[in-house]
Amino acid sequence: MNLDGVVAYIDGASSGNPGPSAIGIVIFDKHNSEKPLAEISRYIGITTNNVAEYEALIHALKWLSDNKFLNAEIYMDSELVYKQLMGNYRIKTPHIKILADRVRKLLNKFEKIDLKMIPRERNRLANRLAQSIVKNIKKKKEKDS
Repeated sequence: MNLDGVVAYIDGASSGNPGPSAIGIVIFDKHNSEKPLAEISRYIGITTNNVAEYEALIHALKWLSDNKFLNAEIYMDSELVYKQLMGNYRIKTPHIKILADRVRKLLNKFEKIDLKMIPRERNRLANRLAQSIVKNIKKKKEKDS
């Protein structure tokens, strides 16, 4: 069990909304922001940007739990996801409610998780990881057609 903690930056991207979507996650030791502990980017199929943002958070929480990091700060630039999870915005869409419930269940595994909203400019690394996957999928589709 690692009690010291980490900092994670997460982002989801979608081209077309819905369209090809991906997640980007960058995780640092709280005391070393030079070299990431992990960089995760993954294609998640055809979906919306909101789903991609939730999936990025779910994947980050699973990685943290699997690697026994029980204290973390998670930075995101999705105002919708952040405010829905904080209770400021109602969740009206059933499939988004399911994702939010998954997040809440995962959050219960941790000693301390701080979700923090940041401007997009401060989330460049995670954004770049997610966007690069989406761009590569788009290029491949254009090439194949």
